[in-house]
Amino acid sequence: MYMRVKSRIRRLIIRRPIEHEVSVLAEKIVKVYSRSKADRLKLRLLARDVLRLLKPVMSYRDLYSLTGLPESVLCRYVKGSILPSFEQAVKILAKVALSVDLNYLLKDLVEQEKSPVIDLLRVLKDPYISRLLATIIMLELMGKEVTKVITTAEAVLPIATLLAIEFNAPVVLVKRRSYPGIQYYNVTIMKSPKDIESLYVDKDLISRKDKLLVLADVVYTGRTLEAVLQILEKSRAEIVDIIAVMGLGRLWEERLKPYNVKVLSVVPFEF
Repeated sequence: MYMRVKSRIRRLIIRRPIEHEVSVLAEKIVKVYSRSKADRLKLRLLARDVLRLLKPVMSYRDLYSLTGLPESVLCRYVKGSILPSFEQAVKILAKVALSVDLNYLLKDLVEQEKSPVIDLLRVLKDPYISRLLATIIMLELMGKEVTKVITTAEAVLPIATLLAIEFNAPVVLVKRRSYPGIQYYNVTIMKSPKDIESLYVDKDLISRKDKLLVLADVVYTGRTLEAVLQILEKSRAEIVDIIAVMGLGRLWEERLKPYNVKVLSVVPFEF
């Protein structure tokens, strides 16, 4: 079952997860965040922040339907009068992570731009959207060790930075130009006879001991992301996960199939 929530700014579709799904994710959250008092407090603050992110597009009645918590209690959480208990925070985050339909949200943001070109710098211009996306991605990656966040484009730097803070890991940006005096892993892509692109990653920023999270913006043919992954393979670092915010059409699927790329939203492409 899905619930449609609308506002003048954004729209969400909320999925109703089954209790078993919630229980499994809740167990993972407890395992990761119950190691210290600081971790437990961090989780409680994160749950409060997530409710604050959702409040502009959801009424307290909608939040009640999502979380099962009384509206009066949710209001106090959102206003910061009190923090959720650790147990309540676990339930809130598990339900939110499994309920928010990111595919619909991102498609709706693209439609709102009313532009023939998909520019994620515009689509993700709202910092609250970047925060919500980063939080949900972080919860899905929970329990994995990440030592570097590799981002393929400036458009996803805000999300990459938020994830890097959570994982306590530096951000490494894939560059489109080189600079003297720096050694790079690099590759050249021939997109067409007149369109040649070079990609560079600083060698001294990645070691074979690193565990990499790769965050891409839009994939169309998949050629650029494939080239980035080939560069990273030269470093012999371990690629923990690969996430693309948006897929344009389906041309990328066959090329990226061996890499098990997770695409948050797929937007149809008309030739």
